[in-house]
Amino acid sequence: MDKKLAAALRRDDAREAAGMHADDRDTCHTHQCWATECEDQHRRPTAGRLLAEARELDRIRNQ
Repeated sequence: MDKKLAAALRRDDAREAAGMHADDRDTCHTHQCWATECEDQHRRPTAGRLLAEARELDRIRNQ
């Protein structure tokens, strides 16, 4: 991680703690990178995705 990204992560963390909405970040807290680098990895949850995930978790637990 370069110094510019590290500084931007700290800035976004502080701004979010002060009330900024997480969608307004320039960086991704989860992936520790620029938001534009991982935006395809963040999909909004839908009922179908949540149900599929719940079924997969049940399948794993019941093995």
